[in-house]
Amino acid sequence: MRGKICIVDHNLASRGFLRECLEREGYEIAILDNGYQLKPLLQKEKFNVFILNIDTPGVRQRNLLIDLNKEKPSRILLVVSERGDSFLKEAIELGVYGFIYQPFNPAEICTMVSHLVR
Repeated sequence: MRGKICIVDHNLASRGFLRECLEREGYEIAILDNGYQLKPLLQKEKFNVFILNIDTPGVRQRNLLIDLNKEKPSRILLVVSERGDSFLKEAIELGVYGFIYQPFNPAEICTMVSHLVR
């Protein structure tokens, strides 16, 4: 196993694609369909990288990003569907490492995750 990734995404197709792409690279994956489920999971599990879809309920909360950065700073990637969202600037200030834009580029995703797991 190369590392443990937590994907938080309300979109079944999106999280399925991310899971398949990253499992193929040898990562262990945990899937949540909303951000509210994440905090209780953090008490039980440790993750190398978090991939969060900003359109998913419970993800656009400052406190969620602050709590995740307490776990492991700069290990957060956000899935975004549009550029120029005002939340993106705030997310960077809160320690988000980078963004995964849709449509997905599997090679780009794997490169970013690999860099964060090191």
